[in-house]
Amino acid sequence: MSFLEKIRKNTWIIFFLISIFLIFFILDPNIILKFFTENSTIVGKVNGDPIFLKEYLDCFQFLKRFRENEPDYFLKNDAWKLLVHEKVLNQQARKLGIQSTEKDFWKAIEKQSIYSKIIDFQDEKGKMDMKKFRLYLRNLEKLPLNFNPKIEVEKNIWSYEKNSLPKRIIAKKYVEMLMYGLNTSFLEAKLNYRDKNSFSVIDYVFIPYSEIEEKYKKIKSHDIYDYIKKNKFLYKKENLRNLSFVIFRSHPSLYDEKNMDSEIEKLFKKFKLSNHNFAIVSNQSEKPFDSNFYLKKNLPVVLQHFLNKKNKVGSMFGPIKDNNIYIMAKLTGKKMVYNTVLSSNILISHKDSIRFSNNRTKKKAKKIAKTIYDIVIKNPNKFNLLVSKKSDDVTNAKKNKGSLGWIKYEEQNEAFKGSFDFFSSKNKKGTIGLTETKFGYHIIRIDEVKDLKPTYQFAIIIKTLIPSKKTEDILYQKVVQFLKENKNSSLNTFINNARKKRYETIFLKEIKNYQWNIDDLNTELDKEIINWSYEKNRKEGDINIFYTSNKDYIIVFLSKIQKKGFPIEKIKNHIIPFLMNKKIDHYLYNITKNKYKNLEEIAFHFSKKINKSCKINFYQSIIENHKEPKVVGYVFSSKLYETSKPILGDKGIFFVRPLKRFNTYKKLSYFSSETESLNTDLRKNILEKIGNMLIEKSDIKDYRKNM
Repeated sequence: MSFLEKIRKNTWIIFFLISIFLIFFILDPNIILKFFTENSTIVGKVNGDPIFLKEYLDCFQFLKRFRENEPDYFLKNDAWKLLVHEKVLNQQARKLGIQSTEKDFWKAIEKQSIYSKIIDFQDEKGKMDMKKFRLYLRNLEKLPLNFNPKIEVEKNIWSYEKNSLPKRIIAKKYVEMLMYGLNTSFLEAKLNYRDKNSFSVIDYVFIPYSEIEEKYKKIKSHDIYDYIKKNKFLYKKENLRNLSFVIFRSHPSLYDEKNMDSEIEKLFKKFKLSNHNFAIVSNQSEKPFDSNFYLKKNLPVVLQHFLNKKNKVGSMFGPIKDNNIYIMAKLTGKKMVYNTVLSSNILISHKDSIRFSNNRTKKKAKKIAKTIYDIVIKNPNKFNLLVSKKSDDVTNAKKNKGSLGWIKYEEQNEAFKGSFDFFSSKNKKGTIGLTETKFGYHIIRIDEVKDLKPTYQFAIIIKTLIPSKKTEDILYQKVVQFLKENKNSSLNTFINNARKKRYETIFLKEIKNYQWNIDDLNTELDKEIINWSYEKNRKEGDINIFYTSNKDYIIVFLSKIQKKGFPIEKIKNHIIPFLMNKKIDHYLYNITKNKYKNLEEIAFHFSKKINKSCKINFYQSIIENHKEPKVVGYVFSSKLYETSKPILGDKGIFFVRPLKRFNTYKKLSYFSSETESLNTDLRKNILEKIGNMLIEKSDIKDYRKNM
């Protein structure tokens, strides 16, 4: 049995594998489109830290592999929650300086990793044998990636475990640190132990609420009408309209598709041979030209694979087609950048800049910045002194001496982009530049650079296949013909005839005047349709045609007009439970008002038997197979042999007579296990509350709906 099959067989290992992917996902071509929108490779942020599309898809595909019968939307939400929790815990850990060492890593492999649960890597005592595992790794690394699909999967598992385990280690350290000071006191353990071993013997009479409800189930009609008359203002019928729809969708024909294929083929050849990439994209594409350069890992996966085969400037990708959308791309640029840069700055703001702290003009600010720039170019040693004396970013100057910290290429802020290229491969340590941003003028000094990597620029053309004029005319003729054939039809005939022709229908939507949209329709014309249905001259059976921006036709059938009134029949279902509860409350009031001498008299009055000599426990608080803490609390605090007043429990009314109390205490040495049990519960509850609080206080942005 292969390694992968052993993981599958031990499905409980999933709990150790939450963020590990085992298969390559099949790329949805729509992902390419997301590349050309803002934050395309990012599905969300947690306190500014990005959650990348790839890690989200990896997590989702992993969950899908092991939970095949669950719907995708449920698995996607679980993947999102897991990644958010991981980010939050790691952020808190980093603030406290918690780190992961190599020693921690190999210890975690032995204790926390998926490999520790595989029998092949265990010794006779069931502990992980690291010699066996290291031998497995050496053999795995020797095999080529394309040796066979299972080896490819195993290599991916190890790669992901190697990258994700440090995050789990840091999170575990943070949790352990939080839990370190949480301990149950000896007194708490003693009291809990006492409650578990405290018992009482009672006689009682029980009247379930269900019996009382059954008694008052029948509400007379005159009770309903009397109540409605007294509360007319509560039961006014709304002003409503019932609408049904037949929708004629506008789709390109085979003729349209054939013409588009020919046009795309010509455009691809022209695009390939032309040097005017910006002009062609601007004139032909539905998305503007993107001049940015991207790291390979931040490109859509299909373009990453494309670069593996072709990375020469001028190489062409596509064209591909998905859902009437044609996409082609051209590699138009390639340059080396430093992925990580440490820099400092002197800020000179002005009254037109954001967050300005003075009324300096832009012209004056530029002059000051140029003077400082000339000084530090001639004498770089004066940079630090001028930061403290001249920079308008006062807080940063005092706290960080002007340092902007380490900035990654993929995380650079659009608002801070200027003419100075922070990440240029030409920048060496000590390079000084002058640039303008929304904050003002900056004199920038490069303090350190590392991680030289290639970046790529693509010119993309995206075109959508739309219906031609000829196709639109044919669709309009179908609409006119359908209306002609069903001009005087009833609603049912109207809808059934549409369905026979396989037109899209929406049947009987109840519409309120103040609505802004219609469920299941969701067009820009929804409010216009609603307003039409509420016009004064409208009558039942009216039909109208609406034409959407998507070139769809919507035929609306107004089947019912409901004006304000008192719909007694419809509101009975709401009034009856209310009147039942009123009668039950009156009944309970009479019970508590009456005084009964003993339990026997109560049992006779309510035709109930006495449950005799029942043993109950203070800790469990179980009576009648249900938790009844209020009743049990009374039993342990009342006098023996006295019959109680009616006690309103969770499931019914109790009359109780305590007969005996006793305990089964043991020696104090037994409290150690009690303390450990309470510690476990305490830490679990506190950790859950801390986790919820951290999530609540975090700035979490979810971009998935936009994708």
